[in-house]
Amino acid sequence: MKIAILGGTGNIGKGFALRWGPKHDVVIGSRSAEKAMDVAAEYTQVLRDRGIDATVEGTDNKSAAEGADIILFAIRYEQVPSVIELITPVLKDQIVVSVVVPMEKDRCYIRQDDHSNSPVTINAKDSEYNADYFCYTTPAAGSAAEEMVRLLPQNIELVSAFHNVPAKKLADLDLELDYDIAVCGNCMHSKKIVFDLVREIPNMRPLDIGPIETSGMVESLTPLVINIAIRNKMHDVGIRFV
Repeated sequence: MKIAILGGTGNIGKGFALRWGPKHDVVIGSRSAEKAMDVAAEYTQVLRDRGIDATVEGTDNKSAAEGADIILFAIRYEQVPSVIELITPVLKDQIVVSVVVPMEKDRCYIRQDDHSNSPVTINAKDSEYNADYFCYTTPAAGSAAEEMVRLLPQNIELVSAFHNVPAKKLADLDLELDYDIAVCGNCMHSKKIVFDLVREIPNMRPLDIGPIETSGMVESLTPLVINIAIRNKMHDVGIRFV
């Protein structure tokens, strides 16, 4: 398959490119085509240094999305609307995969039960522990994935997955990742394709969590595991259901 990783120049994008590059045509997307090409060349060299004959390409986000079979959103939450607007003209029947998590550092938002729709901001900096703290900031739609469904054309299938994979470990090809991947979506056809992509990463197990409406529960696990890691001096915490 042709897999476009939008925002693929970031930390998590590298891991996906290296893991899937040997089996698929991976294209890195970025706001800057030049930056994407430079990073793609770096990823290609990492693979070739390991004796893997694979080439990762790089271009701008819109060009990467065009003609792809899978479009993986590895971007910041606040960039979602503009990127969807950008690529909508080239969307046909691609499957969109979201790893997007709306979260804030040291700030928690609580939405009031009124008509103003204005969230109350709480300073969550913990002076006792003097540690960074991350909060899941629930979008009005319920989750980033549900918000994306509203923004994408109706014929585009969205799957929410890969939220709790540590980026550094994903990019370390010497590691087998003993993690479970929660997969949310409303179409079994697209979810099964994502299940297969999960299984292609050694020792990863896909789990069907349910429809896209369950994504908020999964997305919120990301700041949870980050906070656990920070406060307990752990590194690259993942999740396994036993």
